[in-house]
Amino acid sequence: MSSRSIPYTSSPLLASRTPAWRSKFIVASVALAFIGLASRAVYIQVIANDFYQRQGEVRFARTLPIPATRGRIIDRNGLILASSIPSPSIWAIPEDVPRDPAQLKQLAQLLEMPLAELDRKLEDEDKTFVWLKRQVDDSVARQIAELGLKGIYQRKEYKRQYPEGEAAAHVVGFTNVEDIGQEGVELTFEKELVGRAGSRRVIKDRLGQVVESVGELIPPVDGRDLQLSLDSKVQFFAYQKLRDAVVQNKAKAGSVVVLDARTGEGLALANYPSYVPDKRRNLSGEQLRNRALTDTFEPGSTMKPITIAMALEAGRVSPQTVIDTSPGRYQIGGFTISDTHNYGNLTVEGVIQKSSNVGALKIAQKMTPHEMWNTYVALGYGQKPQIEFPGAVTGRLRPWKTWRPVEQATMSYGYGLSASLFQMARSYTVFASDGQL
Repeated sequence: MSSRSIPYTSSPLLASRTPAWRSKFIVASVALAFIGLASRAVYIQVIANDFYQRQGEVRFARTLPIPATRGRIIDRNGLILASSIPSPSIWAIPEDVPRDPAQLKQLAQLLEMPLAELDRKLEDEDKTFVWLKRQVDDSVARQIAELGLKGIYQRKEYKRQYPEGEAAAHVVGFTNVEDIGQEGVELTFEKELVGRAGSRRVIKDRLGQVVESVGELIPPVDGRDLQLSLDSKVQFFAYQKLRDAVVQNKAKAGSVVVLDARTGEGLALANYPSYVPDKRRNLSGEQLRNRALTDTFEPGSTMKPITIAMALEAGRVSPQTVIDTSPGRYQIGGFTISDTHNYGNLTVEGVIQKSSNVGALKIAQKMTPHEMWNTYVALGYGQKPQIEFPGAVTGRLRPWKTWRPVEQATMSYGYGLSASLFQMARSYTVFASDGQL
């Protein structure tokens, strides 16, 4: 039996049954998809570019402040009373911080806070930012960095230092953790000292790391240095002697003011009790009170030299004019004004030496209430002190038209009016400057 080959022939039964239009449809669909993608790309990158750019910036772009260095406060000789030093602050992204008890305990110890307080700050994992502690020492910041804890970061800030400590506290004052003046010169001259912060625009990732800088860098403008008339050496000794006197005499408090008698410039102003400006834990209102400026009192016998100076200036008496103070008492308006002794006849000089109330009121009677009032006002009594300082009080001086004879008499030896220690000290400079303030 022989075999034979059968030649291959094309048959309609073996041809593809796929319609020709389907392949064309697929090609057209792919083409349309590419056209759609291209259109969408053009829309996003060209037509709606501004919108998507803003959305991206909202999510990832940040403006980082560049803090300005606060101006220094220096004394009349250029010695520093207040200055700023770099001080890192510690912050965290709670959701990224590992909950390793041993590491968290180390971190809490370095931050000098109870572990429970640290846990409380980190317990809200929805937060993307939380301060752990502001303005820590450089050594502490280095030790925290060495822990290598994920989610713990540092930010550069500035902390205020006060080399003179409690001695100059009531003059210099202090700033808060945001470096904003709260008391004293720090508060009064806040605008001059604070400067102007700069900024830079950056792109951050979700971990808060800066990926790149964008936009223009705006450099900070540092605050202006401020020089005071205060002499830090005089200030230190004034405070030291004041503190010793208050403690020795078991007084509740005390104040001292030192002025240049020729120029009226303040060389020292101190109060006790005081405080350390950069260590204010458990600070009380008693420590904060700048008594030399905020507290008033009736000057008492310290007004007698001023009363006599008025009369001398007006030509009503001379140093040797004799004043009869017998019998050591004086009746006026139903009141009796007395001396501690019957000094008899005293010269004007003797009235000051013996501090005679009767002698002072008899000298005051040689002047009109208007004359006395004008002099008091010229010396600063009843007037706002010409000093740029928070809390400086006016004191009390009634209008001269309302004075009764007994009030004119009592004012001659320092009762019936009130003033601060600063006002008293300033008024006394007239004796060293030919009657000029």
